Amino acid sequence: MSVGKPGQFYAVIEAAFSAEECTRLVDVFDSLEAADGGLVAGGFDHTVRQSSLVWVPETKDLAWVEDRFAKVVAEANRTVFGFALDGFEEQFQIAAYGPGHYYDWHIDQGQGFAASRRKLTISVQLTSPDQYAGGALEINANGSPFALPKVQGTAVVFASNTLHRVAPVTSGLRHSLVVWMHGPPFR
Repeated sequence: MSVGKPGQFYAVIEAAFSAEECTRLVDVFDSLEAADGGLVAGGFDHTVRQSSLVWVPETKDLAWVEDRFAKVVAEANRTVFGFALDGFEEQFQIAAYGPGHYYDWHIDQGQGFAASRRKLTISVQLTSPDQYAGGALEINANGSPFALPKVQGTAVVFASNTLHRVAPVTSGLRHSLVVWMHGPPFR
């Protein structure tokens, strides 16, 4: 695992998911009816976000995904964040970004019980970076935005109140798996 720059506001977990596991999750996306990607507050605004998404069903054959995320979050929280955490309160989301799709600068905390309790955001690159252009996950926790690794299977963990975006995809199709770990609200 590599961690962020001084101040440690993010963690990168390389090879959190294998290429085969990433392909299996993209197949899950393809097997479900995708919806328009919404905003944290539940609305839709195509000037802020253009993407498609599915919510990963909570089935026995996909239970391994939650187990893997639990391990990723435990390591990142132990070595970087030290937050009080309760568990996952929302289904996992797979998003697809095609040409011209993006998610402009935002944070992942919002109104409502679950969104207001989001402490850590975990994003996994499911698509090999040679299959799309653009689409970088960028964070801006200290006024200096920068792109995070696009390596397939890499998990990025950051505080859910961190400003971040998915830059516009210029070609191809980018898939990502996103989940939030919840806990007592930040004070």
